[in-house]
Amino acid sequence: MIKTPILIVGAGPTGLMLSAQLHRYGAAHVIADRKKGVTEVSKALAVQARTLEQYRQLGIADAAIDDGFMAESARFIINGRIRATAQFGEIGAGLSPYPFLFILEQSRNEALLLDHITSRGGAVQWSTEVTDLQRHADGYTGTLKRSDGTSEPFRCRYLIGCGGASSPVRHFLDMPFRGATNEQSFFVADINLDIDLEKHGLLLVFNQAEFFAFFPMPGRNHYRAIGVLPLSIADPDDFPFDQLKAHIEDNLGIPAKITSHTWYSAYRVHHRIADSFRSGDAFLVGDAAHIHSPAGGQGMNTGLGDAVNLGWKLAAVVNGWAGPDLLSSYSEERRPFGMRLVHTTDRAFTMLVSKSALAEFVRTRILPHWLSTVLRFQKTRRLLFKTISQTVIDYRKSSLSDGSGSRSIRSGDRFPWFEWDGGNSFEWLANPGYVVLRFDGAKASDIAGWTGPVTAIEVTGEAAVTAAKAGLPDRGAVVVRPDMHVAQITAE
Repeated sequence: MIKTPILIVGAGPTGLMLSAQLHRYGAAHVIADRKKGVTEVSKALAVQARTLEQYRQLGIADAAIDDGFMAESARFIINGRIRATAQFGEIGAGLSPYPFLFILEQSRNEALLLDHITSRGGAVQWSTEVTDLQRHADGYTGTLKRSDGTSEPFRCRYLIGCGGASSPVRHFLDMPFRGATNEQSFFVADINLDIDLEKHGLLLVFNQAEFFAFFPMPGRNHYRAIGVLPLSIADPDDFPFDQLKAHIEDNLGIPAKITSHTWYSAYRVHHRIADSFRSGDAFLVGDAAHIHSPAGGQGMNTGLGDAVNLGWKLAAVVNGWAGPDLLSSYSEERRPFGMRLVHTTDRAFTMLVSKSALAEFVRTRILPHWLSTVLRFQKTRRLLFKTISQTVIDYRKSSLSDGSGSRSIRSGDRFPWFEWDGGNSFEWLANPGYVVLRFDGAKASDIAGWTGPVTAIEVTGEAAVTAAKAGLPDRGAVVVRPDMHVAQITAE
């Protein structure tokens, strides 16, 4: 029998990130997935700045950057003409070490995370299904059934559902997954597009009845295309690519030719969220807990953020660094953000694809010019970046936040990024565990209920001056959680 403190069911980006976090803290676990290996094709593309900051802690951010594509702009093609261009560039300059909009498809994210796990002696049990789940007072039991016909019973204390929208763990827990499904079907395709436009960002196409988006991918003419599946395609599960090719070329509005494709698929858009992300000692993470439209490129990043939030807490409890009550803060912190995301992305996506006259007017007459105009101003650029990048997420209302603060920063906020000659604030957060920063000789703050690793740093000189400008105290102490959120600020 396999006995493990933690069993992760699902090795998509969320499950792999959770495994990587547990390895970071030395917490024993098993991860299994019924797939044969990492995802070969996927819809998720955007990697937000907050995710890259979390990758930085794992030491894989540079590899991600080398493998992806920075989107410098979005051009709006309206009824066959380029009507507006929204310039992104380093839209979040000064807010993050990754102040740009970044594209790296899901399969590449999974490969990076898997390589990281493997380098630390970990492994995924691929082609393995979790069956016969049962709940007990001290955890869960079941069977790991492998594709080669072998099977092995297991016992775990904590059961983690990372298996996507059809999560077997959520079904086992019989947890409601409330929401709805968009009535339209959509397509996604990886194509080579011969078009007389320089490739440096997104192409957003709005015609009277059609919507397309083309996302730049590594390679000379390589794009990821999405749009509404035409009504002429009767069977979304079985249609020739030539039919989709003709639909795109006929409705693009400007001269272009699809010269080849690597894959394509049809799909439905859902917006759903579980009533809770926890039941007993079982947890739902990522798409198992919430699914929503692709508007804003938030889905995969939100799942990765869930994994980071839960990962350090699970590790702390399993390693004996904190009591089990710490785990209650996971759903408390992550579900409210999931709720907001489901509602906002659904409204935005509806506006993009709706056939109503009002929606058509907004996306063809207002949106392109509004976006290109507001992005000329630093204040609105920063606001848009914070929202899209997920750097604006805070846990101020969490039971782990005591309401303390200094200037503009409160407990629960993301720890700010700033630089000075020869250093930056995120270098302080490189080690696993809590970080205590002391300014002007202040006493270190105690971390109640925590016996795990703590890095203590005395901040002096130019670093202290820059920190004060960023909102930290001139004299006092700042306690930072393992997930780079402020736990406590004491100003003296």
